[in-house]
Amino acid sequence: MLKKYISFFFIQLKSAVLLLPKLCLILGFCLVFVFGIIEAGRELFKQPDEIKIPVALVLPEDDAYAELAFSFLERMESIRSTCAFERTDRENALALLKTGKVYAVILIPDSFIEHILNGTNSSATLILPNQGSLEAMLFATLADAGTSTLSTAQAGIYAVEDVLISYEKWNTISKVEEELNKLYLSYALNRDRMFQTTTVSATDNLSLTDYCLCSGIVLFLLLSGIAGFSYFRAESAGLRLLLDRQGLSGILVFLLKLSAISIVYTIILFPLSVITGILPLSALGHFFLLVLSAQAILMLFGMLCPHTGNYYIITAALSIICLFLSGAFLPSVFLPEAVRDFGNLLPTAFLLKLCRGML
Repeated sequence: MLKKYISFFFIQLKSAVLLLPKLCLILGFCLVFVFGIIEAGRELFKQPDEIKIPVALVLPEDDAYAELAFSFLERMESIRSTCAFERTDRENALALLKTGKVYAVILIPDSFIEHILNGTNSSATLILPNQGSLEAMLFATLADAGTSTLSTAQAGIYAVEDVLISYEKWNTISKVEEELNKLYLSYALNRDRMFQTTTVSATDNLSLTDYCLCSGIVLFLLLSGIAGFSYFRAESAGLRLLLDRQGLSGILVFLLKLSAISIVYTIILFPLSVITGILPLSALGHFFLLVLSAQAILMLFGMLCPHTGNYYIITAALSIICLFLSGAFLPSVFLPEAVRDFGNLLPTAFLLKLCRGML
């Protein structure tokens, strides 16, 4: 009985080897496709040029405190990286806003800094264009964040002052205010104390090239079924009867055929992947599992689609659609949440995860 199994297995190996010429054509097509994905991905992930919002700033004349304070603010990295201030007078600032050369105008009143320190809180005036733009909205958001931070700091100072006054600690008020101002400034100047930065990757911590290579490998393995329909399709009734007489059940035939084509593809494709530096030698087991899983899916399609045309259309369409839903061509973080959740349930998500794990 074992001799029959081995004989049948070698017959399937020979049949799988005959698929290699067609496999080379599909490989060439997939290489072109992957190159297109990489180029599109580079365009998608290309870092935009530094965006600076031009803003007109009108300061009161002969106000040394305001000049000093805003000179200091302009040198802060968080301000310098997002805004470009142009100091001018009120009339020229409004003219620049009207012509669209600036996206906002800030009018600073007299004694603005002194009023912040003593609690008078004279308001600065922020003028935006009538027709809203993305830059104007962004600057308004930055201004709101700044005023919120300032009001929070002042609320803390006022609260402590009220406590000290209620206990008649008059002599300690100025000292406590000074210490609190130092504390709040330390947060404003050291933004790492206010924010925790978490770096996330849309490509599963892989480089864009590796991410696209994984998608290309899985796409190639799934499209390889187009070359193997004659191998995958169910046996004729006469051959099925003959195999049953020899004790080769349908499940055993399926497993032997699946093992044979997976071994042949691994022997041919894995050395190429190692030589070209795509995969490490230690990934042999994972690569064989990847090939085995992909071919199992294709063999199931072959059993369900008895006609050649239907098999080609269904295999190609389902492969591309499922890969897209699983985040192969466009990272899943850019897909709607419902689509992302559904894509994670597809077998292509397992294939992609396995392939990315090898890298």
